[in-house]
Order: sequence, then structure tokens, then C-alpha cells
Amino acid sequence: MSKSAKPIEFRGRALTDLCRFPAAARRKAGYQLYLVQEGFDPDDWKPTSRVGQGVREIRIREKDGAFRVMYVAKFEDAIYVLHCFQKKTQKTSPEDIALASRRYKDFDSGVEPMTKNRYDSVWDAIEKTPAQAENLKLRSSLMLALKRHIERKGLNQAEAAKVFGVTQPRISNLMRGKIDLFGLDMLVNMLAAAGLRVTLQVKKAA
Repeated sequence: MSKSAKPIEFRGRALTDLCRFPAAARRKAGYQLYLVQEGFDPDDWKPTSRVGQGVREIRIREKDGAFRVMYVAKFEDAIYVLHCFQKKTQKTSPEDIALASRRYKDFDSGVEPMTKNRYDSVWDAIEKTPAQAENLKLRSSLMLALKRHIERKGLNQAEAAKVFGVTQPRISNLMRGKIDLFGLDMLVNMLAAAGLRVTLQVKKAA
């Protein structure tokens, strides 16, 4: 995480619900929330004004179904996740809108949750072990570095694939945030192929 990254706080049962997503959907959602913590937009999102001002909805599509994460990022102190759920109908159900709206109103009125679910990194929240969380932190930061390089250079997917020495579908997976499909070795090799240098800093855990 960068020094400017915001902490992330889960309201109500949002963290429990996110952790119940199938593994691929959970980690894809985790990567999208990582982007938000770093100050970037998710890869696929829309405003959800029916819930409240500034609320956004991350859209996750996997073979297991469609999943949604509603959050607020307009405040300086943290990213607030209001609701995480599987979408089972074409339109978001009134029940999911109502639940997210209640949590937003409680939050906006200053009502404190019974349990504080605030973390420096989304990966500390949703991974089962510290080792897994650290691995995902590294992978997500390298994926973001690759994505930003592609965007800065104005490369299309075919051009990026040639630069990084991989296939075009691999670049598509990178741009869609499919973090489960990328190991550390592959990400480092892709960066090296583009002439980018990877540095590592090890420090004692807080």
C-alpha cells in the first residue's frame, strides 16, 4: 500500500458477506477495493444515488454469478464499504438497496457500529492468514504498476501483450483485475520484459 492509501472500514455485516463470496469473486472484489484505497476508480462501477450521495457500486462478474460491492469514498478518513452481495436478478433488489441505504443513513448520521472493522489494507480483512494477505498486497501493487504503464504509454491490448511477452488474453485478464490468475513470478517477469525495475522493501510488521 502507498503512504497515501486510505484505510478501509466495513459497515454492518459487509465484511462477513464479502468473505462469503466464491474465492475468485472475493479476490477480484478485493483488488477493486485496493484500487479505491489507492485513489483510483474500480474497473467496472456505477453511481448508486438511490442509496446515498457519493455511493458507488463495484460490479463483479464471474462464472459463479454477478456480485456487487457498495462503498463510499468521498470522505478523507477512510473508504466505507456498506454492502456486499450476490446479484440474482437483472435489477438490484429493493431489499439490497434498503439495507445499503440504512447503513448509509446510520453512517451519515454518525451512528457508530458495534464492532470496528477498519483495516489498513483490504487484503488484511479478507484473507485467512497474514502470509496470504502479504502475497496479495504484492501482487496487487505489481498489477497496478503494469496497468498504469499500459495506460501511460497508450498501448492497446495487443501492443501491451507484445511488450510484456504474454498473450492478449493475459492482458485482458490483467485489465479486468483477475488477480487469481497472476503469480508473483509472472508479474515480475512481465515488468522486466517492459524494462521496468522492481524493488522490494522489507520492514517489521506494525
